[in-house]
Amino acid sequence: MATSCYHAGRESYGDRFSFIPSTMPTTALQALRDSGIRVASDTAEYRQIEEFQAALSDATTNPSLVLAAVSKPEYAHIVQEAVDFAQRKLKSTSVKEVTALAVDRALVQVGVNISRIVPGRVSVSVDPRIGYDTRAIIRKAETLVALLEELDIPRSRILIKIPATYEGICAARTLEHPSAGEPTHTNLTLIFSRIQAIACAQAGLSVISPFIGRVKDWWDAQGGSPSQELSQHPGILLVQNIRSTYSAHGYSSKTQIMAAGFRAVEEVVELGKYGVEGGPDLVTLPPNLLDGLRRRKYVEPTVKFDPVPIDMEATPEYFGSASDSVGGASLYARDILEEKIAAVKVAEGLAKFSADAQILEDLVKRKVIESTEVSAML
Repeated sequence: MATSCYHAGRESYGDRFSFIPSTMPTTALQALRDSGIRVASDTAEYRQIEEFQAALSDATTNPSLVLAAVSKPEYAHIVQEAVDFAQRKLKSTSVKEVTALAVDRALVQVGVNISRIVPGRVSVSVDPRIGYDTRAIIRKAETLVALLEELDIPRSRILIKIPATYEGICAARTLEHPSAGEPTHTNLTLIFSRIQAIACAQAGLSVISPFIGRVKDWWDAQGGSPSQELSQHPGILLVQNIRSTYSAHGYSSKTQIMAAGFRAVEEVVELGKYGVEGGPDLVTLPPNLLDGLRRRKYVEPTVKFDPVPIDMEATPEYFGSASDSVGGASLYARDILEEKIAAVKVAEGLAKFSADAQILEDLVKRKVIESTEVSAML
């Protein structure tokens, strides 16, 4: 039986998660770092994050963020350079093939530029339009990794961001655990439910990204109160439920939680106040929220977290020794439909990201055609 995280209760587990002493942090951003939660940037506009460099460990991007960046004059050169690269690499092939490679190169180049600012891992997204095609996701991931390695970015600093559809989870599992060769580590995005989080951990994936704000949107639409206390914020409760599930089952040692999609500084502060033991391993934040956290003063240190009680025997198995591939897929499909939120919100998120990916591709294609016409005139 799939269960909702929205009204999950709590019970005390004694001193298992005890108060973490700390000097009084000077800002909310410092408080996050003091709690053990790592901070990632969530933007393709890498010049905007240089001022936060000391606070950042990792970074995330996606096609929507890259589109927003290259639509601005200060980042427009990335597209032209990507087109030049693809034309040199492919020479006499079709506009379609050159465009595809140029789009990949633009996504990768943004990641490379960001990697010069942050010391940790950078997430680079596969095309969201292939979110339901396992083989296509694997091929695209391999292409992106190869392009990054050509630019001297080692696999240890790469996370390939993949939509958390069932097909995406299967693709990520293959990438993380190849029959031969080096593993490719992944970040499963568009996480809205405990079911998705459990499946990703059982598949042995590196990172999941729950979307805090969009989870709240769903529950508000189901009759929740938009003005409810932050302690009852559905997105925050989801992360706490996932953390409790991961801790109870030992999943935390292999799969990290990167909370994403925050709408306000207060959401970050509320989720972060319990530290890693009651929240995410990382948060990924756009520049405006990084700035808001830096400006917010007098934040209390980390406080004790009482885990959500987890029924160990009731946790389903989608990947593992007790589930064959057919049985696991059927069970997952049943539970996702019963839980509802992921079935709706993943499709909705993919539609938005796919629309932006198409706009980015069209922009690049125009540049390819213009460059081809200019070359023919010379």
